[in-house]
Amino acid sequence: MQESPDAGQIGGCMRTPSAESAAGPRALPAKLGLAAILAAYCALATVQSLATRLQWGPDEPGHIIYVQSVALDGRFPDISRDETDDAYVPGAARTHEAHHPPAYYALAAVVWRIFAGLPDQPVRYTSGPSGELVRFTVPGAVRPVRLLSVLLGVVTLLLTWACARTIFPHRPAIWLGAVGLLAFTPMFTYVTGVINNDPLLHCFFAATAWQWARLLRFGGSRRDAVILGLLVGGAINVKETALALVPVSVFVLALEPGSESGRQRVARIAGMAGLALALPAWWYVHKWLIYGHPFSYAYYTPLTELPEARRAALLTAFPGAIFLFSFVPADVVQAEMSLGLVALVFGGLMVLSAGGLAVALLRRKSRPLPRFEAQALGLCLLTGALVLAGLLRNAFFLDWRMGLTGGRYMVTVFPLLAPVAARGLSALVADGRWAKVVLAAAVLSLLAINISVIRATALAYGTLGLSVR
Repeated sequence: MQESPDAGQIGGCMRTPSAESAAGPRALPAKLGLAAILAAYCALATVQSLATRLQWGPDEPGHIIYVQSVALDGRFPDISRDETDDAYVPGAARTHEAHHPPAYYALAAVVWRIFAGLPDQPVRYTSGPSGELVRFTVPGAVRPVRLLSVLLGVVTLLLTWACARTIFPHRPAIWLGAVGLLAFTPMFTYVTGVINNDPLLHCFFAATAWQWARLLRFGGSRRDAVILGLLVGGAINVKETALALVPVSVFVLALEPGSESGRQRVARIAGMAGLALALPAWWYVHKWLIYGHPFSYAYYTPLTELPEARRAALLTAFPGAIFLFSFVPADVVQAEMSLGLVALVFGGLMVLSAGGLAVALLRRKSRPLPRFEAQALGLCLLTGALVLAGLLRNAFFLDWRMGLTGGRYMVTVFPLLAPVAARGLSALVADGRWAKVVLAAAVLSLLAINISVIRATALAYGTLGLSVR
């Protein structure tokens, strides 16, 4: 008897006797656990959004200008090369974020127009070095658009759950562990609490990973290849980071067991890749015509052009900075919490997860991994490596500052890496009864750090009734 494709769907279950244990008594507790995690995430992300001072999210002023330009003027803003150019000018908006494709901003513009009539929000704080009292106002629609990011975070978590269910159909603990690890990673909560195009990109990465898992497990048809092309093309219309999905999707279609002939497989690969690249092509043609280059970027300060001493110092700092900024907004909270402890916790979880995966591979003779599971895990890790390579490439040849604070771009692949991490932690105890304990301990440790990060953010910005220390 073959497995039903519904097995990987959100809330779906396997229709085979071998999966009865996963679909029966354990399904309801798992769904209740999912609901609890989603509720906790919504609370944390909303409070984190309130704790983050308005216009102080990563590049948030630039993202707001982009949204305003689309919502109020019906036009794309021009690229600004000036970092201080952070004020919206009706009909002539400029921002350093204008190099991004417009999919997220079009979605956010709809929310902005709905809430455009809300009164302005006052921002008041004391500047640290000078002690000067700073006052300004922010449009009232900023808060609702921030909450759109929280909603996109919920969608990402649901898609991660669906992906984990597809890869590990009989292991509810891993489903919950994957969602919990992602939901309570502080940088995920932080980024999905501000105005930024990353939350929509997270959704597309998670949806693409789910489609990969379904193709590898059940095989696919021409329709499935088209869906994959639409997902990858949609992701590239959000951010150029999604170009990393194209080669991995080619691997998926090369490996999936559904094609009846090599010719059919090649046709599906060509169709998927052609569709994925054709959908965003208009944007790159637009940038080429306007700015003279399809990948025009606001700043050009490559590491390779810095003095040798400065370059050497930055190369030494990059690994630690990228690591920390992948998990917490280190620049915001560094004065209020121990970043060494944070690094120890996340580093420890990474080592344990890698060790668990190694154990699972060593046990392959006595308890072999299903082929689709091994393929899915490997391709998720490959995607993470490609995104990291892209980050380093940009730091070296485009803007060296990405190497210091750009670790947050790695959150994009966390929906893919969370199931991998949960599988590794579970394998440490041979996927037995203690797997639930290990995964619960990991998730709760991240929850505790997340709460500490929110408190540190509020202290740093003087929000939530807390005073800047």
